[in-house]
Amino acid sequence: MKKTKTNIKDLTQKSAEWIFQFWAWQLLFWALYRYFFHFPEWADEFVFKPLVFVVPVLVYVLRKERLSLTTVGLTRKNLKRNLLFGLGMGVIFFLEGIGVNIAAHGGVQLQQLSTTAGYSIGFLVLLSLATAFSEELLSRGFLFSRLYNQTKRLWYSIGMSTAMFVAFHIPILVTSLKFQGPTLILFVATSVVLATVNSIIFFQTKSLVTPILIHFFWNMTVALFL
Repeated sequence: MKKTKTNIKDLTQKSAEWIFQFWAWQLLFWALYRYFFHFPEWADEFVFKPLVFVVPVLVYVLRKERLSLTTVGLTRKNLKRNLLFGLGMGVIFFLEGIGVNIAAHGGVQLQQLSTTAGYSIGFLVLLSLATAFSEELLSRGFLFSRLYNQTKRLWYSIGMSTAMFVAFHIPILVTSLKFQGPTLILFVATSVVLATVNSIIFFQTKSLVTPILIHFFWNMTVALFL
């Protein structure tokens, strides 16, 4: 019996290896891009992040797996319910950011990131939505869902995809944002919470609508209050 369990575990690990390889190549390309190129934030989010994060996922799902995009959460099923739930959860994240800002400064004080300084609120909204879509499609719709499909281990899949999600933010932390001290700790901690919550929600709803909205509000919080 022990030998059988070991063989099953080995088989599961081998079947999931391609997911980590897929993630590693994307992380490598994204890190090299962040290090060698310094385009405006709008170019990163509207052009290059979709090329690195979104296009490979769509090609893999449609050409390699030959599956529907509903398998990565692109569905209108229960759309109204997911929209309302996402808005409610997103507002909670946003209010949390305001609370942290008040605690740090004694009142609400905008701390707009240097990478988005000068952008209007309207443009920042579009930028945050684009970011949320790209990162959720990759991290929850693809990496988390494929890890779970291969391993059938929910918390393992949540933990690994969360670590992958946080790793994707290391290049910008090093090259552009340069967060330090409590701000860095807060950013990493909220990233872990965001990824964990969104993975659970995606697992329950099989839709990216709610995770994208939550991620959008988190992006706005980081852009305006951290």
